[in-house]
Amino acid sequence: MAPVISLQGVCKGYGDGARYQPVIDGMNLDIPAGETVAVCGPSGSGKSTLLNLIAGIAAVDAGALVLRHGGQSHALHKLAEAQRTALRRRLVGYVFQLFNLVPTLTVLENVALPLHLNKMEERLSEAVRRLQGLGLGEHLDAFPETLSGGEQQRVAIARALIHEPPIVLADEPTGNLDAGNSERVADLLFTEAERLGCVLVVATHSPAIAARAQRRVELGG
Repeated sequence: MAPVISLQGVCKGYGDGARYQPVIDGMNLDIPAGETVAVCGPSGSGKSTLLNLIAGIAAVDAGALVLRHGGQSHALHKLAEAQRTALRRRLVGYVFQLFNLVPTLTVLENVALPLHLNKMEERLSEAVRRLQGLGLGEHLDAFPETLSGGEQQRVAIARALIHEPPIVLADEPTGNLDAGNSERVADLLFTEAERLGCVLVVATHSPAIAARAQRRVELGG
């Protein structure tokens, strides 16, 4: 079976001409359906850049990056930004270190946002059930700023998973949390990824989170 995510000779850097600094240089990586991968390495090694390339937030400078789902292949390296954005809305759930919740939307509205973007409003009741299951049932109408860091990250994970994407990316998802909340968030992330059978790629400095993944990819160093 073809991998869900495939990188062949992918390069990405910043700057121009003599000042061009490669961050990812000729990377090859295949990730099959259902695999959990921890991307590790020192700060500046390209962990966030790799996730942004897979999500289509950033464009590759060279090489091929292909996402596959439902019998279709999508060559991100050939798509314009608007096309990558449309694809990301359908195929990718993204969990950010700084939560990245919309401050003017309530908890429920934040989680329901991918459903609206994908015209899946019939699943709004699932968003309510998901938040209740995460112990956030009393906060449905609250705004993100009133929640703790751990609660905000649980909302962010619920938002990333609500449309059941085949790919979930998490960029240092416990980087701003204390030890107790970090463990709870990691449990939630890996348990839900297993339940959905999706690919999970986590960029992390945490040895504990890396140990939970089926595969570890080292960048830099």
